[in-house]
Amino acid sequence: MATRHPLPSDYNNQDACLPVQDSRSATLLRLSIILCTYNRRNMVLSTLASLRRQTLPYTLFEVIVVDNGSSDNTLQAVRTYVHAGATQDRPPENTWQVHCLAEPRNGLAHARNRGLQAAQGEIAVFLDDDTLPDPFFLAYLLDTYKTTGADAVGGRVTLHWDAPRPHWLSDNLLEMLGYYAPSTMRMPLPETLNFSGCNFSVKMEALRAIGPFSPFLSKRLQVPARAECADLCQHLRSKGYMLWYEPNAIVAHRVPAARIQRAFFQGRAYWRGRSEAMQHYVNASPSSTGIHMMTFATLKALLCELRELLQLALLHRPLLYLSSRPPQEQLQAALAQAEIWGHLCQQLQFIEHAPALLTTPAVLLVRPPQQDTSLLEQGFLEQGVRYAVSEASLPLLWLWQHRTYKAQPIGIIHISQAGAFDLNFWQQQRFRFLLWFAQHLGIRVITTDAGGWWHNVRSLRFLLHRAFERRLFYCSDIVLTYARQVARLYPDKRLRHRVHFLVHPGYRGYSPPPVAREQAYQQLGIPPKATFVYLCLAHLHTEHELLHLIDAFSEAGEQQQRKKENSSRKKLQLLLVGSPRDRAVPQLILQRAAINSALHLFLEPDEKDLPLFMGAAHSVVFPYLAPTSVGMLDTVLLALSYERIVIVPDLPRFQGVLPLHASIFYDANRRADLVQALVKAQSPRCHFREKDLCALDFSSGWQQHSKRLLEIYQILLNQQ
Repeated sequence: MATRHPLPSDYNNQDACLPVQDSRSATLLRLSIILCTYNRRNMVLSTLASLRRQTLPYTLFEVIVVDNGSSDNTLQAVRTYVHAGATQDRPPENTWQVHCLAEPRNGLAHARNRGLQAAQGEIAVFLDDDTLPDPFFLAYLLDTYKTTGADAVGGRVTLHWDAPRPHWLSDNLLEMLGYYAPSTMRMPLPETLNFSGCNFSVKMEALRAIGPFSPFLSKRLQVPARAECADLCQHLRSKGYMLWYEPNAIVAHRVPAARIQRAFFQGRAYWRGRSEAMQHYVNASPSSTGIHMMTFATLKALLCELRELLQLALLHRPLLYLSSRPPQEQLQAALAQAEIWGHLCQQLQFIEHAPALLTTPAVLLVRPPQQDTSLLEQGFLEQGVRYAVSEASLPLLWLWQHRTYKAQPIGIIHISQAGAFDLNFWQQQRFRFLLWFAQHLGIRVITTDAGGWWHNVRSLRFLLHRAFERRLFYCSDIVLTYARQVARLYPDKRLRHRVHFLVHPGYRGYSPPPVAREQAYQQLGIPPKATFVYLCLAHLHTEHELLHLIDAFSEAGEQQQRKKENSSRKKLQLLLVGSPRDRAVPQLILQRAAINSALHLFLEPDEKDLPLFMGAAHSVVFPYLAPTSVGMLDTVLLALSYERIVIVPDLPRFQGVLPLHASIFYDANRRADLVQALVKAQSPRCHFREKDLCALDFSSGWQQHSKRLLEIYQILLNQQ
């Protein structure tokens, strides 16, 4: 039995109807008691009566009763009880504050989240509707917060027997009835322990930091799961909050006769096993479910559990019965069997169907093999999005697991750069069939149109890529684009109404820093006297586009030579990195390079050499020609993130999304315009402003990007 410590005089008010003279220091720590109830009218009235007898002054706490869809007229009975003793001439300090709310969505998490929305106190106290708080409960709880500086405090739970305790009920089973007393002394809660679900409290600031209660882990109709408190403690610890246990903050948990049955304990053990599996599923890495759910390790673990279950059911329990072992020992074996069975059933259910009550959607990210999506995946991890990555394919197992559950969509297929999928005709037909099948299973489809090299390579060889991507746009629920000029890029109104604009984040601070210019000149063989170097990523362009750039570069050089004041000072150089997309051996470009020493070719560069080329360059040129759909914004933003001036055509993918002072636009139909852009890039007027650099920061940019994606996912899943 815990020894009570004396309370400070501020809290030790024996007459709860009288105000305390000096409670200003405690008013900053007002408590909001959130009491959720479902079809327990008489029990919740008893709990309210116990709260009414608290020694803590009424000015320091409020009670929020949340009726979770009861059918026994609970809400009206609570209101009648609360207002029974109220009189108009009673001063406010002698009147307790009780708010009655209704939450129609069934589930303890929904009810608690509804109570938190209405709470005004700085500390939320959570009690079950079948508990009886000690008169000093709130006073000791508040004193613990003031004394220890805790962020969350849990109290002791004793048992209130409504029926005689049976002889077979041993002490080690009391925990299944709600008993909780890990220590007789106030202490920081050990890492191995969690709060009791019927008596705990958390500061509102900490609750806002970790997010709302999860409906998936909490008790609801037909699913008496009990993992929300363990999940709460884990999230609080991961954020660095301090958890304390106070043995003097006591509530008594009622034990009715219906719970003193062996069947109740077996049911509780069964759901404990299922709750553990639920918590493990939630705590697993978001990318470790879905496609990889049926791994060898998973199957091995399931077989081990099945073997243990069969040993208990077919060998151990029959031997205990035949040897007339005590009832307590036989019950322990039955509980172990029930818990393993519950854990096994829940794991099999996850394999058969992904859970529908998680607060974040499940996403299948389908990308081309060469695309790097690490930043997007990191954003998903930070937002808690459960995702799987697939390379140009739709795994049938993932589709089946994430089909619509009880008319609620739970899965999203997010396709990125479909034109880069290296699929033949029949593989494309299979992909489209699986996409059609996924939509009939209720899975939503999002496609990102970020442009690509297959748009500016106009040969028939890549027509199949463009047609395949276009068909996927028309099959998608939403098409995400990084272009603001939607009408120019998508003239078809049937497609345009599906298009949503999304800001593309930058890469500043993520990519390796550029090599020092002098060192880059030396490594690349650029003359030390070169004063301005243009860089073109040739692998993104066609041979025709590169020849167009070479001609413009030569003309810009001639213009500089004609200006006597600049002839000795301006020495222009052009770096072409990579081979053109439509020519493995660009003969015409090789011929031009042979007669122009200012032209430098690097036909087979290493991706790791990008900082070297960026270090040598002053400006990056993108010589796209007139087709409206061409352009890759991510590569342009990468160049800007290296703080290099970019020269781009005035096409829809670039207009309105690039910093004006660091971008030079030219008419894609006129070579003379490109020549003037090359000359203009040398002007000191082209520069980066501080706000431009901040907008290119990868950390905040990709965080906002993932948040916006999550909002779009949730909106799409909620559409009927």
